[in-house]
Amino acid sequence: MNIKENNREYNAAIYIRLSKEDGDREESESVTNQRKILKAFAKENKYKIYDEYVDDGYTGTNFNRPDFKRMIRDIENKKINMVITKSLSRLGRDYIETGRYIETYFPENEIRYIAILDDVDTYLDRNCDTVAFKNIMNDYYAKETSKNIKKTKNKKKLEGFYYTSYAPFGYKKVSKSGNLEIDEVQADIVRKIYDLFLEGKGTYQIAKLLTGEGIEPPGLQMKMKNVVNNITNTTDKWNHNTVRRILSNQIYIGNCVQNKSKKISYKSKKMIAIPEEEHTITKNHHKAIIPIDKWELVQKMLGVHKNEKIRDTDVLFKGLLYCAHCNNKLSIRTKVDHNKSGDVTRRYILCSTANKKISNSICYKRYINYNKFEEQAISKISEILKIYINSNAFKNEEALRRILDLQSNKGSILKRQEKLDRDLKRINKKIGTLYNDKLNGLLEEQDFKLFSENLVNERHRIERILKETQKELDKFKDDGINNRIKLDTQKVIKKLVKNKEFNKETITQLVNRIEVDKDNHAVIYFNFYELNCLGGQIEDVKQASNL
Repeated sequence: MNIKENNREYNAAIYIRLSKEDGDREESESVTNQRKILKAFAKENKYKIYDEYVDDGYTGTNFNRPDFKRMIRDIENKKINMVITKSLSRLGRDYIETGRYIETYFPENEIRYIAILDDVDTYLDRNCDTVAFKNIMNDYYAKETSKNIKKTKNKKKLEGFYYTSYAPFGYKKVSKSGNLEIDEVQADIVRKIYDLFLEGKGTYQIAKLLTGEGIEPPGLQMKMKNVVNNITNTTDKWNHNTVRRILSNQIYIGNCVQNKSKKISYKSKKMIAIPEEEHTITKNHHKAIIPIDKWELVQKMLGVHKNEKIRDTDVLFKGLLYCAHCNNKLSIRTKVDHNKSGDVTRRYILCSTANKKISNSICYKRYINYNKFEEQAISKISEILKIYINSNAFKNEEALRRILDLQSNKGSILKRQEKLDRDLKRINKKIGTLYNDKLNGLLEEQDFKLFSENLVNERHRIERILKETQKELDKFKDDGINNRIKLDTQKVIKKLVKNKEFNKETITQLVNRIEVDKDNHAVIYFNFYELNCLGGQIEDVKQASNL
């Protein structure tokens, strides 16, 4: 039966869509099956088919599909005036967008829409009263299917199924379930990266070295399509971020980590990060490339300053200097004097808290010549390393254990925590005193708000630092890890010292922080227990005489 609207001839588009993500059953919803039904319908009703539009493998939860977009272009170019699908769900499963096309876009563009199995025809039933309900049901079905697929995948992940398009660098995938075997050629590069890092080289240096040796980066070695098809001046070189990812990836100790990100909605492909504690970790999933003790030592060295951006142009102690009183980082300022004989660059250290005109806390002003300070600090570090290497005491495990128990880095952190606790009690006491003064009429409301606001801000700052300090202390709970790390520490320090010339990344691997007080005394806190045992006090930090 060929129904015409005012004797109008129809040029029909038959639209076909299939996606297993939506739970489509391959037998009943296959492209071949849909094409057969649509062509038979058009022939029976004597509709002329202008073209067929097929999106095979595209979800119905959004309309970002290539052939659907092509169909829309043909609609706007007045090439077609009818769209036929097998069912509403083939057009789309997002009820809002599907409804907008059926109820607004198609009528505005004089398009007659037919969904055969759902008995929808916008010419016969202009109101399409049942369409909205059916679209909601299709959307609900897509949502439930998405949830069920996630549940199935998560269950399989817990059972050791590893979902990955490409095997991680250093491995090859040997089954659909994600079983991994070591790729010895790539694994040797991974081992080399770990060894270079433990020898004192930083991520930038390692990336430069690998590129210089003509070693292809992972993307090219693994023949990733998006990399191979888009080679640029940078994609064929190693990147420091790539090196860092390899150094921090648990895959190399045999663990498989999944559920690191998720879609914000079943209708969107945008991904958001999932907190680490919610990741799915399958331990001993495959054969390790890196021994566990070596990996954990690398994590310890990486984790100390993971948020610091290290550049070759940075001064050695940037980001490592702290005020012993307010616990904030000390600033390193640069000043250039323009003289007749030429420009003179001077650097000096100051406490930003003390130099702020308006501040929630009070601190001590000081101006320290950075260059002189750097000389003293390097001299002290070199002295401690020399004592360490030549010390017989550290060859005696029992003597080492006693010293570590008394003077470990944990002790210095505990002292810092005790000081912060005292500061917090003092702040709370002051807030209480102010409140009592207000209640007794000794303090105006306006003055109370002014003073208490500053104190409350200071309390929040101390509470934040206390949380960070507690996290540091929590790292000491796993004695097994610390004991394994201790066995390799001497070896690593010796490798770092072999470099002789200190660079920014070597200093960052050796030094945790340096605290400077108002009396120009500085204490160096190292990342290694043994070095902290020898002490890192600099008794007289020289001030800049010409500031």
